[in-house]
Amino acid sequence: MAKKKNITIKQGLDGWVMTYGDMMSLLLTFFVLIVSFSSMQETKFEQAARSLKDAFGVLAQPESIIKFNEPIVPNHAPEAADLEFLYEVRSVEKAILDQELSEQVEVHLLDDGVLFELPVPLLFPSGAADLKVEANPLLERLARMFRKFPGQVEVQGHTDNVPIHSTRFPSNWELSAARAVAVARNFHGLGLPPERLSATGYGEFRPVADNGTAEGRAENRRVEIKLTWRSEAPPRQESLPLEPVPAAEPAVDPAADTAPEPAIEDTQPAIVSPVTGHLGAAVDIDRN
Repeated sequence: MAKKKNITIKQGLDGWVMTYGDMMSLLLTFFVLIVSFSSMQETKFEQAARSLKDAFGVLAQPESIIKFNEPIVPNHAPEAADLEFLYEVRSVEKAILDQELSEQVEVHLLDDGVLFELPVPLLFPSGAADLKVEANPLLERLARMFRKFPGQVEVQGHTDNVPIHSTRFPSNWELSAARAVAVARNFHGLGLPPERLSATGYGEFRPVADNGTAEGRAENRRVEIKLTWRSEAPPRQESLPLEPVPAAEPAVDPAADTAPEPAIEDTQPAIVSPVTGHLGAAVDIDRN
């Protein structure tokens, strides 16, 4: 009779099976988390973000220390010429920044053009009206811009209230006028036609600061250069729902020798100026 073999049955699983099962469980959990994150609702995410902001004291609209007084792009739909003009103004501002003159030169965007405010020490020596050589790069850049856009270029000279008594300049009026003329002549030499140029001297009579302090007098000693390039009137509206009032016919006197001339009917409708969008996010400056 054959002998029976003893069969040994191992209790439990092999060690690698346990490790494999744990790894598969972790992978399944990982992919479930990925799917749950990808399908997260936007509203719930915003609620969670707001709760975190409130918890950490974060402002919904944080305040900025930078103030933008003049928007680069106006609110109305600008034309191609407006965009080109705005681009050129920003280019001049960049040139001023590159020349490290941003602390001295001020640029104001107006409804009808642009105004550049230059301090006198940048252009002229004290008590003189002869342009400095250092001012040539800035004036050349301004002239290059003025040649691109039609319009009047007005140069205004201003001084402080300290009296001046010299052979050439009996008063601040003559000094401010001579400085304005010097800048205008420089622009003429740079290619601007004289019919587009004007020079005016206001002396100390249009201050922008208090002449009682040294800082105020320094601000009043300035040269303002304004380019007015949009001087056309807004378009007129031809047809309006307004009916002209018919004129009364004059009475005819049978005893008169000649018949009276017929009255001319006024058929001209009333004209209402339409509201048009002006040229930034600029700033209205009253210099009068």
